[in-house]
Amino acid sequence: MTLRTCLFCLLFATATGCSEPSTPADTTSASDVVQDTETDTVSDVPTDAVPEVLPDVPPDIAPDTSVTPVWGWISVIEWNDTCDQWNLKTKWLGGVRAQFATEPSWPRALPHTLGFMKPVATVGNCTLYDPGLMTEKCMTDCLCLDKGIECYNADETERWCGDDEMCVESDLDFHGICQALPAHYSVGTLSLQGLKQPLALTPDEFDRYMAPQLTNPDDLFDKGDVITATTSGGDLPPMTFTAKGVAPLDLITTDIERPKGAGKAVLVKWKTADPDARVQVAIQAGSHDPNPLAATILCDVPDSDGQVSIDGSLFDKAHVLSCNGQWLQKCSRVTRYTRDRHLAGGKEVELFVGSARNLKVLW
Repeated sequence: MTLRTCLFCLLFATATGCSEPSTPADTTSASDVVQDTETDTVSDVPTDAVPEVLPDVPPDIAPDTSVTPVWGWISVIEWNDTCDQWNLKTKWLGGVRAQFATEPSWPRALPHTLGFMKPVATVGNCTLYDPGLMTEKCMTDCLCLDKGIECYNADETERWCGDDEMCVESDLDFHGICQALPAHYSVGTLSLQGLKQPLALTPDEFDRYMAPQLTNPDDLFDKGDVITATTSGGDLPPMTFTAKGVAPLDLITTDIERPKGAGKAVLVKWKTADPDARVQVAIQAGSHDPNPLAATILCDVPDSDGQVSIDGSLFDKAHVLSCNGQWLQKCSRVTRYTRDRHLAGGKEVELFVGSARNLKVLW
């Protein structure tokens, strides 16, 4: 079956109804290097001049470039609605998991770990990220956003990519090719303390850390619980992270309709409950999973704000990046969270503790 026979899939790309959730939440850890940038006007950034986004680093916590570069995260996220990002190709089992690698990549990313994308526009507390897939060729046939439909290994004998690969654009007419993910690390045993169900996780053959069947994945911790994640070594020196449990997220806004045009905005609201936490909204565009992201609008504010305004100009740009709205099947999420971040070789590793709910987006 070729992409040309799958055009019926486009009929389902008019609404988005789930997602998992970029900037950080404050914790009491001295290693937290949060950047909280707020801008009142749209700032378009040339795509050929955008540096990789890293947090502001105080002089006394400067990156140690002598150590092995590590990008990665440990997630402890409760109250997750079902979404493809958690169940389909990646086979992640709920919100407790971890990954450590040399570089970010879409198949191994949380919705806010967007190091593989470039920030191209910011309005207020929200930034649009672009993976750079929407080339002129893509605007013609959209293969770049739906490579998973026809993506094969090198000798074209197997459809879909392996668990340690991702599909990338190729010069072939009807499908992409599989490419190995960035090199990844084992960190030995990952221990999580302070949860209602303490965990000790070991990696699979692809260095993915996934929790076993949890007693209650929607109730992992209570607000204020001190959660500690410790690695035992493996390929990297031992690491320790500490963050606090957050109050369960209770959304006032469960679905939104795309505002069209600059100056027209939509509000996403929630019931405030946790002055120590932050809330992020991740609106994602693109074809069905596991195909790559076309765009992400990421908003981040203190939980006490109770709402965030998302400008229509960001939706307009995301609509264009999704092949003029032909691929809009990704899941979007709102997450209340705290986190603890460390730098290793100039890259960021974090413990992310949160409570997440899906947000339905009508484009």
